[in-house]
Amino acid sequence: MQSLYLATPFAAAIACLLTSLLLFARRKSGERSRLILSCIVMFSVGNYIMRFIDLCHGNEPQLVISVPMLLLAIFMVISYIMYPIEVISPGYLNWRRIFKLYSPCLILAGIYGLSIKFGATFPPYHSLQDMLPQFTEFHAWFRLLLAMLIFAPVLFIFTIPYTRRYNNTDRSWIMRYTICLTINTIAYMIVLMSDLLIIKTLYYYVSAGCSIYVAYLELFERLIGQHPVPVDETVTVPADECNNVEISVANQNPLCERILLHMNRTCDYRNPDLSLNMLAGLLYTNRTTLSNALHELGYSSFNNYINTLRIEEFIRHIENNKTFNYQDVFYDVGFRSRATALRNFKQYTGKTPSEYFSE
Repeated sequence: MQSLYLATPFAAAIACLLTSLLLFARRKSGERSRLILSCIVMFSVGNYIMRFIDLCHGNEPQLVISVPMLLLAIFMVISYIMYPIEVISPGYLNWRRIFKLYSPCLILAGIYGLSIKFGATFPPYHSLQDMLPQFTEFHAWFRLLLAMLIFAPVLFIFTIPYTRRYNNTDRSWIMRYTICLTINTIAYMIVLMSDLLIIKTLYYYVSAGCSIYVAYLELFERLIGQHPVPVDETVTVPADECNNVEISVANQNPLCERILLHMNRTCDYRNPDLSLNMLAGLLYTNRTTLSNALHELGYSSFNNYINTLRIEEFIRHIENNKTFNYQDVFYDVGFRSRATALRNFKQYTGKTPSEYFSE
């Protein structure tokens, strides 16, 4: 059993390393979700390798219930929810929001550091059950609190803002990812509750298996395929909840028709990570041909076209909903920052939003 326990973290490290490299190799231009997931799985690789090295030297790698070990677990679970955030709401994560996401972990680490500085001690325990009789002591209830907080980030998945209508995923994928992450978290809690070698060994299989399954969902099941819509010689796209406008594509070159139909149907311009390469792939063409078609439609560049669609939707939204919360609407239509949105709005209208809507 000891030999199996030694080999398991090594096998898990190799499996997760290959998974991480595959995700990185299959990343798409302008899309961060696979890159984020690749980095998260690589964190697990580092963790498995450190445990394998410790076991090779005859050491028990952080198997006592220590505060650093629990803080690392919270850090990893938080990292695993960054990926669905990017999938569900591309562009929502920026440095400020990432800092806020990790801030509870930083605060708890600060409390731990201050308690050590003021003389608190944290006796070693090999399971949460061993610690329960000392529940009233600070060193015990603080660690029990950290153990319970490991579940908190999983619940955060259901609060991710659904501000856009992308073809990125569906509810089925969200539920499967959440179940997978929950199973991984429960398995870790079982390890904390028991000191049995078989349970610790099985945990590596569950943890690595969950990482591989999430990668499988990302590579083969998450993205809903998009196919160009065949168009007749004269087509009128009906008004819908996305653009709420009618677009005439009569007498256009076929690629121009496909561009207009695609954008009116999917509102992909709301994706702040949308790039020329991404749109070319979705329309089954290349970037040069796509750029020429955009010039034929009267736009100087890809950015000019996308930002024009965003500004037009911004204006429609403000006029239809009579709201003056410009910043939220700018974010909803695909801009990453208020400054960029205001600059493009002034280029399009020659005025600031306040001046434009006051008239």
